[in-house]
Amino acid sequence: MKEHHLWEQVKTKLAQKLPGQSFDTWFASTSATVDDDWLIIECLNDIQCEWLQTRYGELISETVREVFGREMRIFVSVHGERQKIEERLEQRFGAPMTFRQYVTRLERQMEELERRIDHYARIIDELLESRPIH
Repeated sequence: MKEHHLWEQVKTKLAQKLPGQSFDTWFASTSATVDDDWLIIECLNDIQCEWLQTRYGELISETVREVFGREMRIFVSVHGERQKIEERLEQRFGAPMTFRQYVTRLERQMEELERRIDHYARIIDELLESRPIH
């Protein structure tokens, strides 16, 4: 099933769970794209993005699980913002890179740094055990 249809199903369920005015104000104008296990919701402006994240984040996650049948990483951004970021990434790295690929790359780098920190912490602990400080 196409991603557009899945997001429309999410919106239909949200419309059933929310008062009409709330749905119309915060959700009716949204669109979304799916990139593997990521759902990127696009809003008209920063206020709408913030409202969806802070007021409706859990409801969105729950409803997305119902429709998609699995957990999804959900990002909320202003319409067109993701494309601008991806254009800058392509300029920076000299090759096309999606927002998802970039974040995944950063997460791998963080995991590697955490492994290094743990390694050096163990070395320091071993040194301290073998040479107590008085």
